[in-house]
Amino acid sequence: MTKTLIVYHSRTGYTRRIARHLADRLGADLDEIRIVQPMHGVLGYAACAIEAMAGLAPALRPMRHAPAGYDLVIVGTPVWFWSLASPVRSWLEKQPLKHRVAFFCTMGGSGAGRVFATMAGLAGREPVATLALLEKELDGPFERKVDAFAARLLAGAPARPARRAAQGRELHAA
Repeated sequence: MTKTLIVYHSRTGYTRRIARHLADRLGADLDEIRIVQPMHGVLGYAACAIEAMAGLAPALRPMRHAPAGYDLVIVGTPVWFWSLASPVRSWLEKQPLKHRVAFFCTMGGSGAGRVFATMAGLAGREPVATLALLEKELDGPFERKVDAFAARLLAGAPARPARRAAQGRELHAA
């Protein structure tokens, strides 16, 4: 049995929902990436956008689980302004990931390919699988898509290219 850790950041709860569903399906440990200074409201939204676009890495609170003790680490992030969420960037910059990784993201419109490429660069390895979910999919029955991702991970399937998201570019932090 593969020992799996899911780490994620979620500002609005969408990414958290996917992480919890995946943890249930995979029997994985779950750990949330939390920043030291939470950002709320309109100013927080603007700060998130600036940090993501500038590639900044905020200070993080301590995590409960060390990824070194796992065979597979799944990293989940919202897409902020077509960029990797800054708390996830911070976490990946500090983690020597020497095992299999997989990535998932939630987003308002697009940016998954760019985000997955950034994550792979920071992790120093290609993911065994990726999953991109649009916000509108999260308001419907998302379970089938997430379960297919979990099945690929359990089967050890090779990575698939990130799915092209909708062409519209919504300025929304997932």
